[in-house]
Amino acid sequence: MNDTSSTAEAMRLRALQAMTPQRRLGLALGWSQSVRELTRSSLHQQHPELPPQELHRLLAERLLGKELAQKAYGPFINHV
Repeated sequence: MNDTSSTAEAMRLRALQAMTPQRRLGLALGWSQSVRELTRSSLHQQHPELPPQELHRLLAERLLGKELAQKAYGPFINHV
């Protein structure tokens, strides 16, 4: 689904191409941080009983995938 007109999309693309690599990287990092914060908030609302460490592990699974998260953090003990 795309609700952006082709004209608006072309303008967005030109604006991104006009940015320095540092600026584009800054935007990407900001977007990534926003995704992490929104996901963490959603997980906390769904599982308010989880301690912060377990919430962090669940967040890692959502963002990295189960296999990579378990390689990074070890097996999930109290997986939801």
